[in-house]
Amino acid sequence: MTTVTLFRNEQGLVGFEAVGHTGYAEEGSDIVCSGVSAVTQTAAMGIIEVLGINAGLDISDGNLYLILPDDITDADFEKASIILDTMAMGLRSIAATYGDYINISERKV
Repeated sequence: MTTVTLFRNEQGLVGFEAVGHTGYAEEGSDIVCSGVSAVTQTAAMGIIEVLGINAGLDISDGNLYLILPDDITDADFEKASIILDTMAMGLRSIAATYGDYINISERKV
């Protein structure tokens, strides 16, 4: 199962961590894992490469962690929030169909 933790402060989402493989199918054929990976990696690339925000990022096999910097400007936070909120909607959509393979929770930071 993949566990996704969304990090939230009083302003909104500030990051996430996705851990584990879904186990829906064999590696290379796992559409759930591929969907989660595509959604989370696209969000990370959007924040770092498109917006140019120096977010904390750690990627390893089966793990992706991203956190916005503490000194982010209000304008950059608004843009990053759109990406993170869209990512969260996409993940919840995947979980609505494949809930046995993905768990989404939120943690206050």
